[in-house]
Amino acid sequence: MLKRLKTTAWALAFAAAGLAAATAQAQDKKFLTMDSNPPGTTVGQFMIAFTQVVQKNLPIEIQMSTGKPSTKSAVDAALQKVDLYTGAPTINWYMQNKAAMYSKVENAPELNKNLRGLINYPLGPYQIVTYADSGIEKLEDIKGRKVFLGPPAGAATKVMKDVVEAVTGLVPDEGYEAMRYDWSSAETAFLDGQMDVYIVPTSIPSPQIQQFALVRPIRILGIPQDKFEHDLIKAALQYPGRTIWDIPPGSYENQVNTESVNTIGSWVGIQTQKWLDEQLAYDMVRVFFEHLDEVHQTAPWMKIITLQTALNEMNVPLHAGAYRFYKEQGLEIPEELVPPQGE
Repeated sequence: MLKRLKTTAWALAFAAAGLAAATAQAQDKKFLTMDSNPPGTTVGQFMIAFTQVVQKNLPIEIQMSTGKPSTKSAVDAALQKVDLYTGAPTINWYMQNKAAMYSKVENAPELNKNLRGLINYPLGPYQIVTYADSGIEKLEDIKGRKVFLGPPAGAATKVMKDVVEAVTGLVPDEGYEAMRYDWSSAETAFLDGQMDVYIVPTSIPSPQIQQFALVRPIRILGIPQDKFEHDLIKAALQYPGRTIWDIPPGSYENQVNTESVNTIGSWVGIQTQKWLDEQLAYDMVRVFFEHLDEVHQTAPWMKIITLQTALNEMNVPLHAGAYRFYKEQGLEIPEELVPPQGE
């Protein structure tokens, strides 16, 4: 009986020590919040890959939430309501200039000054998708149809509204019905046949779009070459982070296009707020690039993510921790990306 009591005492002591160690470890761990797009999207894939690498190699736990437009996430980050989020050079430009969805946000330029960059990467082209049997063979055919341009008040929606108007002369809710969903709901609605056209900026190939093609053959619509001279499209291409992108035939199984189509492409990035701990930001960027081979294995399109392009199209200052990392790697950092003194 005495032996059993001693054994029990040892077991309890061991358990208590283990609990104390686990508690100490939990206290040492840093907890961060992140806003992202749904997992099946290009942005979602990148954020998951980033999160996995960081959590595997650092005492950091990242709580990810989806469904919020990046335009809202930027404001929340500037107000210290979220730590990490998907930013975009165009969104930063809108904030800096009180334009588009920020035109009535009086302190938008001041809020933008609280934001910092970590890593930029090419998101891919805006892919304008319809089913091959929809009767829509070009953008002009969307008259009277149901079209998803992007989430309400989103930067993507603003771009595609202007593109559609430039090509067709049609405006939302007059020439066609603009469907108001978040990204996840729109994807489901298109799969269920509740809309005629689905537009999303995403990689080539995109798992989102490939799943559509597994249901029915798809057609990718493009911008006619002469329409790139239209003022609305020229204006869209003048924003930071915008390019012209070619989508070839055969990009997807069951894609019926026989010729390439052109559209607008976009760069995005993972951004944060200036208050994030410098060492924390440094370590996250460092382990991401130290394990870039693991990131590249996550999805074929991620092979275009490199250290050499991590600052491309960026138009907010780097976070002080990220700046220190890139300096150590010997990257030439433009003056406008250098963090303000004292950070």
